[in-house]
Amino acid sequence: MLLDTFPGFLDEWDGSVDSWLRYIREYLELFEKIKWDYERYGMDWREFTKLLLKRNVEELALAHEKLLEVLPRVETKIEGLFGITPKDYNVVLYVGLENGAGWVTEFLGKPSVLFGLEAIAELGWGERLEGLVAHELGHVVHWLLRGENIELIENEPAMWLYTEGFAQRVEDLVTGRPWHLEEEGWFEWCEANKGLLKGEFLRRIEENEPLNPFFGSWYTLFGRQFTGYYLGYAFIRWLENRLSLVEIAKMEASRAMREIMDFLGLEDSL
Repeated sequence: MLLDTFPGFLDEWDGSVDSWLRYIREYLELFEKIKWDYERYGMDWREFTKLLLKRNVEELALAHEKLLEVLPRVETKIEGLFGITPKDYNVVLYVGLENGAGWVTEFLGKPSVLFGLEAIAELGWGERLEGLVAHELGHVVHWLLRGENIELIENEPAMWLYTEGFAQRVEDLVTGRPWHLEEEGWFEWCEANKGLLKGEFLRRIEENEPLNPFFGSWYTLFGRQFTGYYLGYAFIRWLENRLSLVEIAKMEASRAMREIMDFLGLEDSL
């Protein structure tokens, strides 16, 4: 099911935080998700309402238009590859507080992709939406094949390598490269520095340091963004030497964690 809240946003929006609150309160479960996303990190969501003032309606409308154009095409490819149809999940288009360009969570009782129009505009991904949609639907595929909420798996941060790697592999299958998060020379740099990335990821696991710099949109590591997505993709490709993608999706979490540690400990695995 597609829930498009953008018309409701346009009906209320006058450039003020109050108008956004009037809009978002019409979608209470969505509003609770937005607030929770900040509160789980001990942050006050109200402090981020000022982000709304960065965007103009034209930028949001462009992101909205492009999403509606791309979604059916990617959904058809996902159905062809995995037999998963739009009735199996929800897609939500909304204007939030830069919680994420795409975010997979349970919503209205189903695995759902929440696409934040304001975050898409901020990242400048208006022309890269096919990859973003494929990536987020990759998470939905993973969720449905496992029959398990993958958000729960991600409570163990090291497992991001498994979940994000799977989604990145699906994006790769659907759209090929370059991926939506790439910039020129990025993939080649990651390939050349795979050992460095693996070593740093393993060090952070062993020393219980945050892994956000590998994945977060607002972080860099070794001067590069999104390196965890490359490393996760490399992990999944390594597993594909022995397992099908469906078998990888259904892997027991304990085994996935052991495989991650084995992968990180190898000097050359792809």
